[in-house]
Amino acid sequence: MDEPKKRLIVFFLGLILSFIYWRLRVLFFYSGGSVSIIRAVTGLTIHHYHFGIIILTFFLLLYLFYEQNNLFVGLIGFGLGSILDSFISRLFKSNTRIEEIINYNANFYNTFFVFGIVIVLGLIFYLMSKTLKVLEHPIRKKHSQKA
Repeated sequence: MDEPKKRLIVFFLGLILSFIYWRLRVLFFYSGGSVSIIRAVTGLTIHHYHFGIIILTFFLLLYLFYEQNNLFVGLIGFGLGSILDSFISRLFKSNTRIEEIINYNANFYNTFFVFGIVIVLGLIFYLMSKTLKVLEHPIRKKHSQKA
C-alpha cells in the first residue's frame, strides 16, 4: 500500500474514532446534564471542540516540523473530528447544560453529513494526487527523492 493511501486511511480512522468516542462519552456520562470535572472546577464552558483545536494544533505542528508518521496523522484526524463533532451544535445558542446536550444530540445527522463531506474531500484530493500530481508538494518531492 502506498504511503498517501495509508495516511488517508489512518486520518479517516482518527476522524471516525473521534466521532464514536465523543458521541459515546456524551451518551454515557453527560446525557443527564452533568458537567466534566474540568468544567466544574474552572467554571469554563469547555467542550470537545476546544480539545480538538488543541490536539489539531499540537499534532499539525509536530507533523510539519518533525518526522511525518501515521500516529501524527491519526491524531490530526482525531483533533479535526473532535472539532467537527461539536461544530454544528455550537452554532445554536444554549442557555443551560441540558439545552447543550439536546442540541448536540439533535444534530447527529447534520454532524454525520459534515464528516461525510470531509471524507469525500479527502478521497477527491487523494485521487487528484494520484492522477494529476497536482498536490505533490515540492519539499516532499525533494525529500522522497533523497530516500
